[in-house]
Amino acid sequence: NVFLFLNVAKQQGVSNMRKLGHLNNFIKLLCNAGHSEEKLGFTHEEIVICLRLALLNEAKEVRAAGLRALRYLIRDSSILQKVLRLQVDYLIARCIDIQQSNEVERTQALRLVRKMITVNALLFPSSVTNSLIAVGKDGLQERDRMVRVCIAIICELAVKNPVVVAQRSGLSTILKNVIDCQLSRINEALITTILHLLNHPHTRQYVRSDVELEQILAPYTDFHYRHNADTSEGQLKEDREARFLASKMSIVASFRSWSGKHESFIFSHL
Repeated sequence: NVFLFLNVAKQQGVSNMRKLGHLNNFIKLLCNAGHSEEKLGFTHEEIVICLRLALLNEAKEVRAAGLRALRYLIRDSSILQKVLRLQVDYLIARCIDIQQSNEVERTQALRLVRKMITVNALLFPSSVTNSLIAVGKDGLQERDRMVRVCIAIICELAVKNPVVVAQRSGLSTILKNVIDCQLSRINEALITTILHLLNHPHTRQYVRSDVELEQILAPYTDFHYRHNADTSEGQLKEDREARFLASKMSIVASFRSWSGKHESFIFSHL
């Protein structure tokens, strides 16, 4: 085990292929020996410090393997707290923000993010939340293939930890994507996340009804509505039709989910 971690931590003298092999062997060790510090021979904090160096490697394959190793290591809240205390979350955010061509690395980063939510969503760091929201907000313009994945994670996080999402304007990003999406199932899933928060008194406060909820009505109520400022005049008619369709889907989904006394409540918020 000492040999394994020393080779991962070495800056020179060990090839990236060997580091990749050692990181994969560490995962096998976790699966076979378990997470006990006695069996691993190092404290969890020491292991995190070692894996943190892998996330700074110049090779995307090594960084991806480091992210995967962290995902297997984080089993409970105590280990997650050590990861956050050592500020590894900033390196995870960097991996999400990195070049779009590094799909393997970004995929491992997003899988790690989901593991963090599963272990303890209340500990989820704002640094990673910012990266997810940035991709979810502007990714479509950049043709980022990870947009829907990031939005799905934001929705999951919004249900489990609405505070961190609301503080970073994540709910507004979800609603923006509602108007961007003409696929009925995805559209309904996005708006249902917001409706879920509205349905509970203790989370209702995080939805700014006068600003955020009006987005789904804007294509019908704003005569000069333009979803993206850079939409050309030639594409404006087609773009408006797409927004009308997305808006209609979200409004219908809202009405279907609210009945009886709740109808007056949603009308007052819309």
